Amino acid sequence: MLAILLALSAAARDKPGREIRVLLGEVNPKLTIAGSGLKMHSARKKFGKSFSAIELSVSGGKLFFKEKDMGAWARVSSKAPIAINGKSYAGKIFIEKSSGRFLVINRLDLETYLEGVIKNEMSVKWPLEALKAQTVLARTYAVKKIEQPRSEKYDLAATVEDQVYSGLRDQDPASLDAIKETEGEVLFYNSQLADVFYHSCCGGRTEAAEYVWGGYGRTYLQPVKCDSCDQCPYYFWRYPETGAISPQDLADRLGFQGDAVSKIEIIDMSPSQRALKLKVELKSGRQTEISGSDFRLRLGRDLVRSTLFKIRQEPDGFIIFGSGSGHGVGLCQWGAKGMADQEKNYQEILERYFPGTKIKKIY
Repeated sequence: MLAILLALSAAARDKPGREIRVLLGEVNPKLTIAGSGLKMHSARKKFGKSFSAIELSVSGGKLFFKEKDMGAWARVSSKAPIAINGKSYAGKIFIEKSSGRFLVINRLDLETYLEGVIKNEMSVKWPLEALKAQTVLARTYAVKKIEQPRSEKYDLAATVEDQVYSGLRDQDPASLDAIKETEGEVLFYNSQLADVFYHSCCGGRTEAAEYVWGGYGRTYLQPVKCDSCDQCPYYFWRYPETGAISPQDLADRLGFQGDAVSKIEIIDMSPSQRALKLKVELKSGRQTEISGSDFRLRLGRDLVRSTLFKIRQEPDGFIIFGSGSGHGVGLCQWGAKGMADQEKNYQEILERYFPGTKIKKIY
């Protein structure tokens, strides 16, 4: 960890030293890279000329450009943005062979990476202090991935698997301000980077990390009361929105096709009242248990929006009444907005959801 921080800090005036490697996808079977003055070299050839477009293809486990084998890797750079599949990216594009696939990786400055993240993770119409809190967390998460990368080839992915990154498209002044005003700031607990998580809406109380992902509970990721997320459109929800889900449909959705649910009840809850385990009784006589997170996954995360729910049995089926949206751990984004609306600053917001942590500027 110290080596990472020293490298980032020493490179405060040298942006390449803050480089992050973002997996964009793979060459499957072709990839077109466009831009002004594109320069390319590969494991087998360095091109002296520049290009406005480069089409790469994969066949038989090999990477080709104009029917020539490029070897195990290729690099594309330009002083201008580089376009892939309609999206523009800063930095360089690396094509790296890994386990028989050719991965497409964007290497760029960490702060520039955040420009392609914040606008996707929080509404840019929200107050600046909420955006600044989100930015510190996104930066902390990214630095943690530089320290503990997903792969030898890249640090993190450009999807919800990590943080949604969309390059330079639709640059927004509000997110750029949040990045500039918190440059180099990350969240620490004692002498270590904090493990940070965020979600849309907690429904009034956040969840402890160990009840979602298991393992040892972090002191700063325990449940905290949130009284500022009640403007969230999913602060209260029900599924179905009208009527009830029939016993047969519920059984099918849970993976018991051809049967019907006769009874379902929550038999274990976390201290924040989220469903940890449910008992399902079927008309066939079968009984089984299912975790709250698996129940949510099987019915659909966009329908059962959190595990903070109750189930009511009706004559024609079952109704699920819930609150909040997401896993409930760490920052409640709607709560952050509510606090910012109440004129709380981003330091106060982060202290609320990550008690005991400190913001540190590492470059």
